[in-house]
Amino acid sequence: MIRLQDIADIAGVSRTTVSNVLHGNTKRVSQETIDKIKKILEESNYQPNIGSMLLTGKGSRIIGFVIGYDYAHGYPSTMDSFIGELLASVQNEAERQGYYVMIIGGSTEKRVLEIASRWNMDGLILIGYSEERYRSLRRKLNKKAVLVDTYTQQSRYDYQNVGIDDYDGGYQVGSYLLEMGYPEALFIAEESRMLTNNENRRVQSGRALAGLSNERRWQGFKAGMEKEGAFCSIRRYLVVPEDTPARKQYYERILPQLQEAGALAFGSDYNAVEMINFLYDHGIRVPDQVSVVGFDDCIYAESIRPRLTTVFQDVQQKGITAFDRLQRMIEGETLPETYVYAPVKLVVRDSVKKRENPG
Repeated sequence: MIRLQDIADIAGVSRTTVSNVLHGNTKRVSQETIDKIKKILEESNYQPNIGSMLLTGKGSRIIGFVIGYDYAHGYPSTMDSFIGELLASVQNEAERQGYYVMIIGGSTEKRVLEIASRWNMDGLILIGYSEERYRSLRRKLNKKAVLVDTYTQQSRYDYQNVGIDDYDGGYQVGSYLLEMGYPEALFIAEESRMLTNNENRRVQSGRALAGLSNERRWQGFKAGMEKEGAFCSIRRYLVVPEDTPARKQYYERILPQLQEAGALAFGSDYNAVEMINFLYDHGIRVPDQVSVVGFDDCIYAESIRPRLTTVFQDVQQKGITAFDRLQRMIEGETLPETYVYAPVKLVVRDSVKKRENPG
């Protein structure tokens, strides 16, 4: 197995210089030397000793991928296609840059603090964290961090966040369904277990929440539905249980309402695909009797029949962007942008059929 000294000999530099590049201490190393060493490391498939790196206290080359909720759609969160695609993207980019990724179930703050500290992690990528939860974690853990799909209630961000234009995605769906003849279409999203104190107060006042991403998608959907002057009532925003059996029981109770609406827009592809199957089991044809739209354009969107009309977001690029920004922060760069978001686009397939005489 190739040693650190072997890398130094090939590059024509000292062993200390190679070690500095491995640990990100590159302020006194030229970019040409950095590129040369990284190329040799990659070509030789060099694997640093993690134990030795931890003992130095100068960095571990370990990134924590923190998932802020234990379950999604009633299943362990790591089974969710969105989480899987995002994690794969982060891991591939991290390995390409010589980092390791460790998954942390981050539903409890104590667990994140314990694991991140024990492994001397260089930084964290957090998904499923509210602004309030992140601020609480940051007060206790001095680690570089980039958040994914976190939304602020303030006028500006003061932390790094990578997201998408959820409002515009919702608007595109609402506008499209209106044009296709469904002025009474419904927007459906799962309730969120990861609520802040302020959000809990809103739930206690009588309204469940599906998370701020779906709140923004609903607001966009509502605006799209109202673009010709009609009013889209909050009653057309349905927040369904996260628990799978409870969710299906809910659908059973409101089946006449679903049919009457004629078109259903979902906050995720998973729920959209689930609904297509639910309607099929009840003898209801999609899109002939009910049209369905998803959100995310996950790997199953083209596998289901009819193929799912949905909003595309580039999850792979989201992961690459999150890691790139974290790595730059770890290396000491000050990033001016605090909220980086990507555009989305509606992908029209087969699950929506134009209704000629909406009534």
